[in-house]
Amino acid sequence: MSIRIGFLAPYSSIYQGMSDDMVGGFYAALPDHLLQSRFFEFVPEYIRQGGSKDITAAVRKLVHFNNVDILSGLMSYKSLPDIIPIIEGRKKLGFFMDMGENIPYNHHISDYVFFNSFQFWQSEYALGHWAFKEFGDKGTVLMSLYDAGYHLQSAFRQGAVVAGSQEMDYAVLHGDPAKSQVKENVRQFFRETYTRFPSFLHGIFCGDESVEFLREFAGSELNGKVPLIITSHMASEEMLDKIGDISIDMYAASMYSYHSEDKLNKDFKTSFERYTGRKANTFALLGYEIGKMLLEMVPYLEKRDFNTVARLLKNSTVKSPRGERSFYLDSQYALPVIDIEKIRVRNGKIDKVIVGQGRSMKYNSFIFDEIHRENVSGWQNPYLCV
Repeated sequence: MSIRIGFLAPYSSIYQGMSDDMVGGFYAALPDHLLQSRFFEFVPEYIRQGGSKDITAAVRKLVHFNNVDILSGLMSYKSLPDIIPIIEGRKKLGFFMDMGENIPYNHHISDYVFFNSFQFWQSEYALGHWAFKEFGDKGTVLMSLYDAGYHLQSAFRQGAVVAGSQEMDYAVLHGDPAKSQVKENVRQFFRETYTRFPSFLHGIFCGDESVEFLREFAGSELNGKVPLIITSHMASEEMLDKIGDISIDMYAASMYSYHSEDKLNKDFKTSFERYTGRKANTFALLGYEIGKMLLEMVPYLEKRDFNTVARLLKNSTVKSPRGERSFYLDSQYALPVIDIEKIRVRNGKIDKVIVGQGRSMKYNSFIFDEIHRENVSGWQNPYLCV
């Protein structure tokens, strides 16, 4: 009898193959005999942009109609209160993925719910801490209205505050959230900034807006005069490939490098690319890590002993190309290894050089409460899934 995994698949115009890569990464972690026996079977359910109503409806269908054993997929922490009663009521396992667009809750959630996070917020905290130490106070954070609805800028600010920052400016490009806000507003912002250059500029954008922002910055008087700091997503290969024709220097925090020569990374890339025929990426890695973890639980899954699986997952870890990973949200949640990189784009060539090590924030930090209090937003969809 197979283990049925109900997979919450959101829409993303930016990464249209995201869900396929996550599932492919999971299967790439399994040995041939489990693949051939189809021990794990995925049951996908479309959740549009990942709002709570769509997720709740999908979970109900997967649990009550499809009778899945495990729920997985990409979702936001903000949907948890609506689906935990369903999960606990039927004693199902939830093993979800997130990009880390929000700080996770720092109180008890459920004994049946686990998360594999890429932890964007950790990279932002590290960037804020490093930016103050490197460039001094009075930096500026510029973001779109959409991106302002997450915890990234708050994590960045808290990192800077811990390092000693006392003054930071914020600017949100207002406008129609359904349309690009960069071209219409960023040029005016840059013109107003020419007479009072900040110590650094941190841009927080996603999708096409991140490309538009970088192009506008490259053509402005700030280029070469004000250090530019960007998010991990903006520094991904998929995004940088779109701006290879401009000249720009910038800084970002990296928690995973595709080009790492580490054996674990080579094994991951080889397995994924052999199984799917596609290039490995972050989304594939998230699925791969969950696959590695559930592989260790197969003896108990074969007996359908889900209570033991849930108990073991609380303290279990898996070694990954991005370090040791754990999945239960408590004080021992694994901290990522963060590299601060300088990125140089010239004539179609992209060079990355590690210039520092980032500082991580422990899961039980008091700062979590502060960030939750200062950033009250109705944004429910997972970051990037628009």
